[in-house]
Amino acid sequence: MTARGIWGAVGTCVLALSALYWVAARNGRIVAQGQQLAPRAATGVPALPSASLYVLAIGVSEYDDAGLKLRFAADDARAVAAALQRQSGGPLYRQVKAQVLTDGQVTRESVLDNMNRFLGQAGPGDVAVVFLAGHGVQDLATGSYYFLPHAASPDTLLTAGVRMTDFDEVVRVIRRNARAVVVMLDTCHAGAMRLAARNLVSADDLPTRLSAGENFYLLAAAKPGNDSKERAELGHGVFTYAVLEGLQGPADADGDGFISVSELFGYVARLVPRLTGEQQHPYNKMEGTDLVFAADLGEPRVVPSRGPVPTLPPEPTPASTGNTIGVMQFNDLRGDTQNAWVGKALRVAFNTELSKVRALQVYSPELIDRVAHTRGADDLTVAQQLGIGKFLTGSFHVVGTTIRIDARIIDAGSGVQEGSDSVEGDQAQFFELQKRLVISMLRRLPVELSAEEGKSIQRETNTDVDAYRVLLESEGLVGDAVAPTPARSPAASPAPTERHTRGGAGIPALAWVLTRPAYAVGPDPAVEANVRVMLEAYRGALQDKDLERLATLYVVFSQRQRDATRAYLQNAGDLVIEFSDISVTPHADGVAVSYTRRDRFTDGVSGKPQRLEVRLTKILVNDNGHWKMAGGS
Repeated sequence: MTARGIWGAVGTCVLALSALYWVAARNGRIVAQGQQLAPRAATGVPALPSASLYVLAIGVSEYDDAGLKLRFAADDARAVAAALQRQSGGPLYRQVKAQVLTDGQVTRESVLDNMNRFLGQAGPGDVAVVFLAGHGVQDLATGSYYFLPHAASPDTLLTAGVRMTDFDEVVRVIRRNARAVVVMLDTCHAGAMRLAARNLVSADDLPTRLSAGENFYLLAAAKPGNDSKERAELGHGVFTYAVLEGLQGPADADGDGFISVSELFGYVARLVPRLTGEQQHPYNKMEGTDLVFAADLGEPRVVPSRGPVPTLPPEPTPASTGNTIGVMQFNDLRGDTQNAWVGKALRVAFNTELSKVRALQVYSPELIDRVAHTRGADDLTVAQQLGIGKFLTGSFHVVGTTIRIDARIIDAGSGVQEGSDSVEGDQAQFFELQKRLVISMLRRLPVELSAEEGKSIQRETNTDVDAYRVLLESEGLVGDAVAPTPARSPAASPAPTERHTRGGAGIPALAWVLTRPAYAVGPDPAVEANVRVMLEAYRGALQDKDLERLATLYVVFSQRQRDATRAYLQNAGDLVIEFSDISVTPHADGVAVSYTRRDRFTDGVSGKPQRLEVRLTKILVNDNGHWKMAGGS
């Protein structure tokens, strides 16, 4: 095997939170960068807070263009600033400093200048907040997104509009100096469509496009395709009303006296659809761990209204999707191309461990990626289309020899983050860290883990990270190339039937694959028998290190995959390979076979015994009467 230095050197309508320090407040202490900040008092709150909260609240109701007039954007900005000022002198913030800009005070210069100068005062222990309410548009000619200040018009968009790339850049600068940055943007109002300009449209998909950094959390007032609503009886936009309500205590779901970002988002995500008759649904992105954002001060609700708040119907009971889960991509927060494979390896490892839990129905990453590629959709949309109940995603970054992994669980029905956790340690502890995070995530799922399953997941491994990488390369799971999928032979499989379809309209029949045999829909028994014979031949060729025989079992066995497989096999002394937990499922291109591969061998570099385990899903097609792997990398 080649040298081992593969880890690299150094490594909207939105509520966005980005933290350079992570905060954990559920275990009796508050920690930033692993350092004890302050002891907790008996009430469970940190004593003698030293942090400051900086709030910049901006709202435009009155525009030079009368057709853009909004009712409550300016009032929303004032109310959010007032609500957060109540945190001054509380258990989290020593003081709150607020700056409010409304209507004619809002210009491109005033927005960016106050972000730079006012919020730029926030130091390493402080939190900075930006609230932005008004209209957002996209210029179709350039693809650029803009927030519209008071005087902005189609003719002055370039000079008077706040380009969101500039906004995002300033947020990143603030984020490098402050402990956390919170941004609330409510800009998806339908009135922007009345602009008399052919190339301007409402920027309703801005939440999906804004970039996110380490511990960066996004809460959008409305997902793409929804408008942000204002209601006279509430005296606010619905999104702002829900935020204000949540900050006054109802969002404190666990009753610990603090309101975290995920708790606030969960409350807003549930309340807004109920107040709008399911016409508006918040949207979020989250990177990193949860953060305690506000204290529940225990005061009476003081959200202003201009009439009786409507009686809400009971919260709808979501349609049962069972314990279905999918593992999505893990993103590299540092964007280091040398470590791009790590995110893929994490995804494979999580999928492997979760597939050991009998109570879970785990979707194969291959299916998830196929739908995402075909539809160009984000994780939440893909999960909803496939009927996935919850999905797991996250991020990582590598600095020197240290790796930090963040994971979170999202409810696909509501988009609410239901839990998150992080681990950090030496890169040599990759598998130990990953297993610890899997157990943490499983505790947040409605499943019972048997003692046997728990032992299987937590079993100590002696897996070398580099050997694992080369195994994944040989299987085509890491690397730049995408495995080709040839057209299916007419003899490949029975015609698909509707009873096998999962998810929403447009998902091809038989295109879904679960990685657990207990939930798979089997093909014709004769087909399954032939597939299992082929799979055993494949295992035997690998164990015998016979590349020529292996090549005959692929429709396409590329030179790249041949080289990667050769490197892996040459390094593996006394190789023994086992396939277990096999399931065969009809697929649009033939059949999909999922199985757990376990390799035991002596590492050729270190001389140490190794044990590798990976859950795989392969597409098999009928090639002139013979079942073969669909492609190579």
